This record gives sequence, structure tokens and C-alpha cells, in this order.
Amino acid sequence: MNLRLLTFLALALLLLSACSSKQSLRYKITTVSNAKNPSIADTIFLSITPAVQQQAISFYHDDEALLAPYIIPSKTGEQTVKAVIETADGNSEIAKTIRVFAPNKPKVFGYELIQSYPHDINAYTQGLEFVNGALFESTGQYGNSSLRKVNFKTGEVIQKLPIDKAYFAEGITHFNGKIIQLTWKKKVGFVYNLDDLTLDKSFSYTKSPEGWGLCSDGDFLYKTDGSQKLWKLDPNTFEELSSQDIVTHNTFLSKVNELEYANGKIYANTYQFNKDVVVIFDPKTGIVSGVVDFSGLKKQVTQHNQLDVFNGIAYHPERKTFFVTGKYWDKLFEVKIIEK
Repeated sequence: MNLRLLTFLALALLLLSACSSKQSLRYKITTVSNAKNPSIADTIFLSITPAVQQQAISFYHDDEALLAPYIIPSKTGEQTVKAVIETADGNSEIAKTIRVFAPNKPKVFGYELIQSYPHDINAYTQGLEFVNGALFESTGQYGNSSLRKVNFKTGEVIQKLPIDKAYFAEGITHFNGKIIQLTWKKKVGFVYNLDDLTLDKSFSYTKSPEGWGLCSDGDFLYKTDGSQKLWKLDPNTFEELSSQDIVTHNTFLSKVNELEYANGKIYANTYQFNKDVVVIFDPKTGIVSGVVDFSGLKKQVTQHNQLDVFNGIAYHPERKTFFVTGKYWDKLFEVKIIEK
């Protein structure tokens, strides 16, 4: 081996060693809490690793300066912690995402079956909504999506509007005399006139990647997109104003599908647990306060090859009951939710 090659190898090793040493000195934010899954009831302590000597450090939580190196979170969900380290060579900025959970475990609810009704076995149910006593239903699948007006007592489809085969229809809600319907992956929603289901206009959603569930509290719309986020929309412009993570005491909920707003809470189907459940959460905080176990209903419908998951929930304000079904289920169930 000649001298030139030996010199080159020595220099390469020195450079690698220097890079490795420099890499090992990169700072990171460390968080410590008295709880495994910190909630809004806990304090989260911050520090810099490796320890910073004789240098000024400023901590920020969601871009707000902290007076001390700790956080007492005021909200749940994913949040950003930032540290600015002032050195002789200039300022160094690092960031970390933290997760803040709900303070309490959700209550468990069951149901009381009031009555069952016929339901179209060919309906891939994506959304249910009562408006002035009439039941509206959105069905999915490319080439089979539709918006329907249904006689819930007989299962008769009074009116059916097929959706273009380019779209996979999803959740629906109503606002100010209109039916609003999402589609899955096209980032497009449709607005229909309530009286005859004629198309009034379409709209797009640009911040959320997909359309899943949709509901309204009378002031705003709320939609899910398959992730852990609940989006708040302006009901007139359909602009996505903000988002809130949906959380329990130990997990973030994704795959939250059909939504229904009732009595100040959102009731939602979810695929996350592979069970026939509905989660109850606060639209303002995303905190899940309850889980409704609907096991047993699927056994009461006709068992066939296409039978799919539990999905579809609508509140009937006059009867003060919920109506639930599933994809390709031949029954619609009227239930009361009761605490176990």
C-alpha cells in the first residue's frame, strides 16, 4: 500500500470521526412527566440533552414562551415544544412533538333495543341523518354511491340520487335547508337541496386528505379524514378552520367514520378497534368520554357473503333515540344508549 493511499485513508478516518463526534453532540429535547401518558392534569418537564453549560435556553410551547422549563398543558392532542439555545456561535433551534392525552378513562355504555326495521341489504351505508322526521342515507362504493331519502319504518327508498361513478360517497349532514355529502378521496363535497335532492353546488377541502364522517352542531360542520383529526368547517364557505385530535386516556383515535351530533357530543363509528362500537367525544376538545358497545346487533341481520362492518348512526330528536345499521345490513335498529 503506497504512502498516498495511507494518507487518504487516515484523512477519511479523521473526517468520519469528526462527523461522528459532531453528530453525537446534537441537542434534543427530553420530556419527563409523572404519568406514562401525560394529560392536561399533568406537568411535563423539559430539558436539553446533552446538558447545556453556561448558555441561555428559551423554551416555547406552541410558539408561546414558557416562564420555566415545564408545561402544564391546557389542551389535548399533538403539540410542538421548541427550544432556542443561545451560543457564542449563534442560536440553535430544536423542536419536538409531544402527545397530551385525556385525563380520564372513557365510560362504557351499552344499548337497549327499541325496535328493528327493514333496511336495503344492497346499501353500503356511509351516512345516516334525520331531517324533520325523514331519514336520509348516503351509500358508498365506486359506481354504486347514492344519496337517498328513506321511509325508516318500511325501508322503502322514496327517492334515490345516483352519484357519478368517479366518486365514492361518504358521510352526510344537513345545514340551513341543505344536505351536505362528502366523497372519499377526490377532496370534493356536494351540497343538495333538501326538498328534491337536486345538486346546488360542490366544494373542495384542501387541508384534510380525505372525506370520512360529517356532522353539524347547528353552527359549524365537523368532519373526519381517516386520521386522528377532527376538522371544524365553516358551514357556508366549507373552509377548514381548525383541527383537533381525538384522544382517550391512552390513545389517539383514527379511522373515525360516520358522525352524529347530539346533546352537545359527537357520536361516531370507528374501525380502529375492529369491534361494533361508537365513541362519544367533545367536538371542542376531542376528549372521548364514552364508548358504546353495540355487539350483538350484527348477529340479528341476514348473514351473507357481502355482510360488512357496523356503520351508520342517526339521532331522532323527537323520539330521543338513535338509529344504527351497517354496510349491507338488512335491518335498521332503533336503540337507547344506556350506561353499563
